[in-house]
Amino acid sequence: MSRPNRRAGRTAGGGGESVLFALAGRLTARDRWLLDILADHQVLTTDQITRLCFENLRTAQVRLATLAQLGVLDRAKPFYGPHAGRFHYTLGPAGARLLAAHRGLTLAELGYRRDALLTLLVSPRIAHLIGVNGFFVGLAHASRTLPAGQGLTVWWSEARAAAMWGGFVRPDGYGTWHTGQCRLDFHVEYDTGSETLARVHDKLPGYARLATASGISSPLLLWLPSPAREAHLRARLASGPPHAGVPVLTASPEHPIHPGGDPEDTDPAAAVWLPLDATRRLTIAQLADRYGAPHTPAAHRRPAHP
Repeated sequence: MSRPNRRAGRTAGGGGESVLFALAGRLTARDRWLLDILADHQVLTTDQITRLCFENLRTAQVRLATLAQLGVLDRAKPFYGPHAGRFHYTLGPAGARLLAAHRGLTLAELGYRRDALLTLLVSPRIAHLIGVNGFFVGLAHASRTLPAGQGLTVWWSEARAAAMWGGFVRPDGYGTWHTGQCRLDFHVEYDTGSETLARVHDKLPGYARLATASGISSPLLLWLPSPAREAHLRARLASGPPHAGVPVLTASPEHPIHPGGDPEDTDPAAAVWLPLDATRRLTIAQLADRYGAPHTPAAHRRPAHP
């Protein structure tokens, strides 16, 4: 049996201040950015992190394994049916301490809990959370080849969106997409098929009330798990009351998305969005040109690594 690495053990557990100072010097700008993303969005898979900020899967796997060994990240591999999924990553104890220090917060103020990953992995919410994060990762990935200031520039979690609009709606996420001419602010409802279509439909009046109260009609993007469910929801929406000028658009993958699956299953930037009053599907950039507001070109921070 090999001798345990005491230094690595101290680091993985958080360690003393000198260990954390040494560890901070080993983190790249991409590593620190990833800590920020995980603090806001809780958990990401290997594939999702690769799409966000690496050039290939192997490079991502090697770096993520190193960060996990150092205690910067925690990871676990859940099982979906008979098959093991990809590693899922959250903040580790050392990463949480470094991020809290960077933000001038305590661990409690940061909201860090070491058991967060275990709690998530045994929760029925995990499939939905991974799906929502995969949706925005798809948008961020599509933005990586665009000029600076274009693409996905804002990505809010459900918790942050609820803190802002919880009196009206609790979207699964909120984002902003910039083209060279327009800015599109949008809400996302990510449907896994676990709710009835009536429950999905009943969320829309809240968005209408928010639009009336704010004077801003941000489009609502409804992502459905299959073309059949999308068709059924569209039929229900077409026969229901109007929604106070809130543009509602639906989309679904050609094949159902499964947690931990092929990241290419989720491509929400492509021509998949169908307005309720149209028959031609649009890209996210075309939605921005159709429903967005003109803006003066400026430097916007994109949610991708530096």
